[in-house]
Amino acid sequence: MALQGEWTDNLYNYDANKVENFLTRITPSVWFTWPRRSRRPVQVASDNTSPSGVQYSLTEYEIFNKYQVYLAGKMDAMTYSANSDLDHFEHGVEALLQYQPKFRINLHLLDKYTHSQDIFNVTEATLENNRVYDSNIFSLGVDWKITDKLSLQAAYKHFFLSYENDLNNFLDRTDNGASCGFFYDYSPKTVFFLDYQFVLSAYEEKEIPDNGNSYLNIGMNWQATVKTSFMLKGGYQQVNYDFEAPEEYDEAETADDLINDDEAAFSFEAQANWQVMEKTTLIFNTKYSIDQTDSRMALNKTVFAGRVALDYKFSGRLRGYMNFIYENSDYALFNGGSRLDDRWYFKPELRLSLRKWLFCNLYYSFDQKDSNFDQLDYKTNTLGLGVRLTF
Repeated sequence: MALQGEWTDNLYNYDANKVENFLTRITPSVWFTWPRRSRRPVQVASDNTSPSGVQYSLTEYEIFNKYQVYLAGKMDAMTYSANSDLDHFEHGVEALLQYQPKFRINLHLLDKYTHSQDIFNVTEATLENNRVYDSNIFSLGVDWKITDKLSLQAAYKHFFLSYENDLNNFLDRTDNGASCGFFYDYSPKTVFFLDYQFVLSAYEEKEIPDNGNSYLNIGMNWQATVKTSFMLKGGYQQVNYDFEAPEEYDEAETADDLINDDEAAFSFEAQANWQVMEKTTLIFNTKYSIDQTDSRMALNKTVFAGRVALDYKFSGRLRGYMNFIYENSDYALFNGGSRLDDRWYFKPELRLSLRKWLFCNLYYSFDQKDSNFDQLDYKTNTLGLGVRLTF
């Protein structure tokens, strides 16, 4: 059970009319594993604009037993001082089932359901339209160790996204995809792989064209030491659109004068988990790819994203965390133009253990966006204090 109070100087992320707010959040949550484990086997961070709903590749699940069952759920009750009409509940459930029918075969089923809302933005999520949505990520896969050196991984992926307000129905979509990869154990610490993935994104309203995303990557997993691991992959992304020009552009000679029916780009992703010292752990993620749109005016957005997270243990009771995110988004507008957004997010945090069952945390965050559309620029400061009890 967690209780959190959070003050911000720019609730709607709109510099032209800043609104201060104090947010009160109550969060009950529970998780279950069988057989018992001291840590969650997986935690999934969903991302609505990423094909298949996940921004970064999930780390490989640890396999200790013939089977593993994991189930977690939480709810956020949120109250706003600036406007009680914003008060709402968010909730989510995630589950993982692993089973080894034979020694060299591992099956998994993963599911994550989320009821939440988009971050405020003057051209998208606003006071009048706060973009409440339901999403669900589902994956069914197999890992087959063909020989001691060679293995095959294959999965089916499904992502569903639906917004409550009819104004946002143009973003409702269903993604269906499949992936297949061959992994070669070059050494006990080094694995090379080649994988292919296809994701078909189908929009309900057809205001945004359906599109098929093909990825062909080569990569490497490297366990440099017991405490240090890296993943790097890069390759080719091809996007094919089922495009019909909107009515306001009928006078254009062809749809190709506005956008390309097909787009291709070099794509890559890198992850690192590095225990620098006994008390210090560093996590790094980055990616570059063509993603789905979150704007009515844009066909898609090409995203370069990077995240650095630092965990430092001051003592047995006190820990420090730092989270830094940078994201560059290049929107391909339907009128042939481009919208360029740069966003920086920085959050240092201190967590203090008062008892084995009682924790408190203090944090500050700075969120800034710079865009070639000046009305989208904002700077937001947030200060929060929370307490968490475990049972």
